[in-house]
Amino acid sequence: MLDDVFPVPARALIRQGGRACFYRLVNTIPLLIQVQSGTKIVMADDKALRIEAGAYGLLPDYRPLTMENIPKAPQKYQTLALPVPRPLFEEAYIRMGSIAVPSRPVPAGAPDLPEEAAALFDYCCQPGNLARLPGAIAKARLIELITWFALGGAVLGQCQSPRFEDRLRQMIESDTAFDWTLGHAARSFNMSEATLRRKLAAESTGFSEILSDTRMNRALGLIQTTTLPMAQVALEVGYDSPSQFAARFKDRFGVNPRHVRGGSERFERIGAEVERSGADALAQ
Repeated sequence: MLDDVFPVPARALIRQGGRACFYRLVNTIPLLIQVQSGTKIVMADDKALRIEAGAYGLLPDYRPLTMENIPKAPQKYQTLALPVPRPLFEEAYIRMGSIAVPSRPVPAGAPDLPEEAAALFDYCCQPGNLARLPGAIAKARLIELITWFALGGAVLGQCQSPRFEDRLRQMIESDTAFDWTLGHAARSFNMSEATLRRKLAAESTGFSEILSDTRMNRALGLIQTTTLPMAQVALEVGYDSPSQFAARFKDRFGVNPRHVRGGSERFERIGAEVERSGADALAQ
């Protein structure tokens, strides 16, 4: 543990064989990333950020993003991602003093990190490195890394007022295989089912929608970061039937899950149309 609050971050190596554009993805923790092969395009507020191989970036938490991952043949698309708790960003910015923190969390690039920063990112991403350090030292290394990213232009925006949807998403994400019901969720929040429905309706969403979306986001992550068989991925996100899971995944993202891993299918737009003036235009 870094301390009694923050666990040691575990990096994820994201691989994708087929070109795809994923609509409305939500991270529950900020991510420091390096695109290692291919190209990543991230959209928020109708603005597109393009990150080429070798460059770094920052993806915010609890912000629906459109992400297009483009492999460059013959290699697969590959990105290294390091999740870092938001409070460490806030502490780093306080220590910096003069840093201008955006009012809203948006994706940001850090294309020209110096060698010292790149080496520190690699060190923090190597399995076991941070865990072997005393908690205070590991925390200091991460704060230094955040500082390098900030100096390179990638600053995490201010935390928005938390939505109830985000709290529910985080709870479901803790165990996506669990047979969640509205009643389970309501009891976890010490409220009635009717109150839970009202709170979600006030945010223009519902329990079933959040449950399904959280599971599909988790499934996408497992497909991109592990070699688990698809049947096991289905079980991990609460589906006993692989065919039912595949159908739900394609309904959500527009492609078969095997396309994401292997890239054998024709490229399709996913989730919703992306305006030609945005990511689609940049990809051409």
